[in-house]
Amino acid sequence: MSMILKRKLKFDSSILGTKGHWDGAYDRELDCFDETGDVGEIWFGKSCLKTMVKAVSQLPELNKESKMIDLGCGNGMTLIELAKLGFKNLHGSDYSEKGIELAKKIRDQENFEFINYFIDDITKSNIQETFDVVLDKGTFDAIALSENRDEMKILYKQHVETILKSDGLFIITSCNYTENELKKYYTGDGDQSNFIYMTNVQYPVFKFGGSKGSTQTTLIFKKK
Repeated sequence: MSMILKRKLKFDSSILGTKGHWDGAYDRELDCFDETGDVGEIWFGKSCLKTMVKAVSQLPELNKESKMIDLGCGNGMTLIELAKLGFKNLHGSDYSEKGIELAKKIRDQENFEFINYFIDDITKSNIQETFDVVLDKGTFDAIALSENRDEMKILYKQHVETILKSDGLFIITSCNYTENELKKYYTGDGDQSNFIYMTNVQYPVFKFGGSKGSTQTTLIFKKK
């Protein structure tokens, strides 16, 4: 969790860092969606999602035509919520074919056919275009749980730098890393870093054992 339970930028590997886990999870959610229309799990919960997209919608640097991509979009609910707020230029990528299949079905049910979902793996990405905004809600967390996490984190950071326009915004939500840990990782190279920290998203704060915290952290960086 974010608050006092978050300590370091390295974790033990987990099935959450494997493609097989996500393929299986989305396969089950596809079956559930076909039977009941349930969209499946919303990563970090509905409240976090609503708060995050509202904050994004109020950023003065953006407008409804800003070109956004959600990396590791899963079922695509982040982009669905942004579409409900009037954003039109929305894209989502995921390395799970099942995740993209589910996202497309939900998109069509919600009548947001303009959202573009596609399969892409950051380790061998085919993305040739750049974006005004790169979104991440839990993808960096999952990467940090893979067996080759150190290499994957470097590839991930390089990928974000490559597809993000100059002065574009990188908006990352994590439940594993503190604000300071994320700042250090993305801006810790000082003048050599391609990212500048801008602001954070405020979530409800709770107290535990005399300490204050929240269950997730969202930070907004700008690319130089």
